[in-house]
Amino acid sequence: METIQADLVVIGGGLAGHRCALEAARAGATVVLLEKMPRVGGSTVMSGGSIAFAGTDLQRSAGIEDSPERLKDDLLNVSGGYADPALIDVVASGQLAEYRFLTSRNIPFGPVQSSSGQSVPRVHSTPSSSLIYCLNTELNTLSNVSVLTDTRAMRLQQQRGRFAAVLADRKGTRIRLEAARGIVLTTGGFSRGLDLLRKFAPDASKALPAGGLGNEGDGLKLACEFGANLLDVGFVKGTFGGYFEAVPGEHYTVLLPIYRGAIAVNTKGQRFVDESKSYKTLGAACLEQDRALAYQIFDAAIMAQSMDTTPSFNFRLAERKGRIVSADSIAQLAAALKLPPEQLQETIAQYNADIAAGGDSRFGRSSLVHTHGTPVPIAAAPYYAYPTTTAINSTYAGVQVAPDMTVINVWGERMEGLYAAGEVTGGFHGEAYMTGSSLLKALVCGAVAARSALSGR
Repeated sequence: METIQADLVVIGGGLAGHRCALEAARAGATVVLLEKMPRVGGSTVMSGGSIAFAGTDLQRSAGIEDSPERLKDDLLNVSGGYADPALIDVVASGQLAEYRFLTSRNIPFGPVQSSSGQSVPRVHSTPSSSLIYCLNTELNTLSNVSVLTDTRAMRLQQQRGRFAAVLADRKGTRIRLEAARGIVLTTGGFSRGLDLLRKFAPDASKALPAGGLGNEGDGLKLACEFGANLLDVGFVKGTFGGYFEAVPGEHYTVLLPIYRGAIAVNTKGQRFVDESKSYKTLGAACLEQDRALAYQIFDAAIMAQSMDTTPSFNFRLAERKGRIVSADSIAQLAAALKLPPEQLQETIAQYNADIAAGGDSRFGRSSLVHTHGTPVPIAAAPYYAYPTTTAINSTYAGVQVAPDMTVINVWGERMEGLYAAGEVTGGFHGEAYMTGSSLLKALVCGAVAARSALSGR
């Protein structure tokens, strides 16, 4: 068996893995980054590239008042009280440094937008594939980093009570990677791990599979063999907002006119939820509807807010792809969707009347998204509908970690030498999700894990 020695072995080549490897390598450590797929990127390159930074120059120039403290409050609120405040502190206090890390590498961001779970606009969007390409290119310029693709971690090994090696399979050949200073799990979630979904989230297992093809829960299995504790697995939900069927050869993209004022109706033409809630909450509600199918209904005023720099709000692109149905009247729209025309007209008339009166009599919607914005009527022709379902493209649950990213076992003890960062970890999101917090967590915690491992903590 071939043996490779390094200071740090990082398992998983998404954003958390790249950030961890870069931080360690720039500090002089030798690093091996493993990626079981033929290409790096993981679920990061399938995301919309939204990062929830708070207190940036882009926000200030747009007149948006935000701060790390406000970000922390929003994250704790969205979690329903289940997030670990210590982890939230780590991310909130470290996120502006990560913003500077990216801008110093000329990573571009589009105009700041508001989205799920945010009390003020803080979505900073950048093309996710370009983000990974930039970081991977930098890694490849460093002589003390090796990136091994088509290499799957199979088992972890301990030496004198400390995690010290990884057994891996590289294109059918077994190799042993010895890690002098630590092993970091950055393997992503388990949205493609049907066995784990059925175990932890049977309802979510019925959602359209849409996560990274390598997201099978490898990191959880590697750590759980040694007794790692798991958090948030009871909150795994699908994501609302994607097209109602998978499109071969295309990444799953969430489209969210609901957060600009659209409503969501089921196949009966009836609303079924407060549309301002987290799209994880909406995803669970959508799965309860007939065929897990919903239609986001909106008008010309909302369509006019389409933004080509933000995938979740690029309504015009979806229209050009033929995925949005349009009509000059609500009755015609209902006919095109094969919905009951009178019911859809009644639903929208009641919603518009409620908005005009200052309240939502059905579900209590009082904002566009989370606590931001004021609901608007759907009254300007032409009218549009986006057929939507719930997909499982992320899980946001996993191993428990300490604030320094050391993995914690079921007895609350540190698993020395084993760290984790990114979607493989639990304890951060709780019962719902803030847009952009996953990539944010990957950046901050990836860097923290590297620093902790090199310092011996």
